[in-house]
Amino acid sequence: MKKSPTITLNSEEKNFLSEVDSRIRSILLELPVQYHEILQIVNGSRFRPLLTYYSYKLFSDNLNEKVYKSATAIELIHKSSIIIDDIIDQDDKRHSISTVHKQYSIDEALIITVFLLGKCMELLSEIDDSTVRLFSQMIIRMCRGTIQELNIEVNASIDEIKEILDNQTSQVIQNCLIIGMKSYNPKLDNQHLTSIGYKLGYLFQLLNDCEAYLNPEFTVKYKGNYNFDINKSRKNLCYVYLEYFLSRKEKIELQNNRKTNLERLLNKYNVLKHIKNEISLIELDIDKHLDILGKTFSTGRLNNFIDYSIELAKSRAGFH
Repeated sequence: MKKSPTITLNSEEKNFLSEVDSRIRSILLELPVQYHEILQIVNGSRFRPLLTYYSYKLFSDNLNEKVYKSATAIELIHKSSIIIDDIIDQDDKRHSISTVHKQYSIDEALIITVFLLGKCMELLSEIDDSTVRLFSQMIIRMCRGTIQELNIEVNASIDEIKEILDNQTSQVIQNCLIIGMKSYNPKLDNQHLTSIGYKLGYLFQLLNDCEAYLNPEFTVKYKGNYNFDINKSRKNLCYVYLEYFLSRKEKIELQNNRKTNLERLLNKYNVLKHIKNEISLIELDIDKHLDILGKTFSTGRLNNFIDYSIELAKSRAGFH
């Protein structure tokens, strides 16, 4: 079995994450003692704060207070969103750790979510107005994407699914990089950094959607259930790509016996090959923007982290 990719952080990167962790734990100490060790919050890769860090470091070697607050805030938003997602998806685990509504209750999980978002706004109130607006718009789009997903039509198109992903995932990863840049200077803008973030977010979601189809054992361990979105009357990119090829009769067959027919039809139309081709094209596009960015900035650590992140997502999705 192929080993999962690893990355070695340098001392400054470790110290940055340690400080973000410390700030998150300090926030939890404001809650009653039974909530000081909320497993899904005190644990995690801190992937999004690291993206914010690497983006900031393109512009300055001297970390300011704003980048710490921004990175902490973006992690609080991420943790809030996964609490809600896990309730909606009825997942027992995430990263093989109990979800918040399983560790406590749904009622407590919802209150914890509101508390985290409140602390996020408190952090941002100490930063400039443009950053507050950026975070607010990000939360609004995440909510809009989830509402769209919950109310999706049976015959949703690929474009409609991609719009949901734009709101839920792509723009969040994109904003991690934008916020890092603007933590240094709110007036800065960089088209290539913005494009990298968007493409990276879309790629992660596409690979995440492949997990249940290509690596079901990992999905059960990770989520605590066999997490086909189709089993929950929801759709992801894999399923919508398949629908594009299906006849009316096959669509009915799939609805009547989902799990059995799903694997057969995925193989019949070689859907995963099409998805792999798209993934390769996205990677090439990300590399192109990184190369251009590298002509002006020192992008070595950002490149390494993005490469590691993509390989890790591929490994989880069963791409060998």
